[in-house]
Amino acid sequence: MLVLVAYGAPGLSHPQPAVVPPQEQLNHGQQVTVTKGVLAVKRLGGQPLGPDFPTLRGRELRLRELTIAPGGSIALHRHDQRPGVAYVLEGTMTERRGPGFVPQVIHTGEAAFEGSGVSHWWRNEGTTPARALVVDIVPLETP
Repeated sequence: MLVLVAYGAPGLSHPQPAVVPPQEQLNHGQQVTVTKGVLAVKRLGGQPLGPDFPTLRGRELRLRELTIAPGGSIALHRHDQRPGVAYVLEGTMTERRGPGFVPQVIHTGEAAFEGSGVSHWWRNEGTTPARALVVDIVPLETP
């Protein structure tokens, strides 16, 4: 799942490209810097967290379904105060997470958890579209 954060794709948002911490710097060409092949982003709902957790006023628990084409990718980004989980419904997605950015294939029925400080990117290296549910905590009104 992707978190999915993308630039230029409908329904995905992130204020700016993330800065990767110095200890996680990558060689030129070793990272995905463009989000592409996002076939669909469907917002399934959100629950404001302030009523239950006053310190989370202004934030919500959001649920989305993403569909990524074969060869599609979610660009390198960093999670800061935006924990989430991606659950793959169909297909496979390959995540590369710092430090090290070793490929980890996430198969149908598996999940990837993303906490603060995670720098990563995703690519559908399979031959069929991948669908994932993405749950994350974001500021209210985030698409």
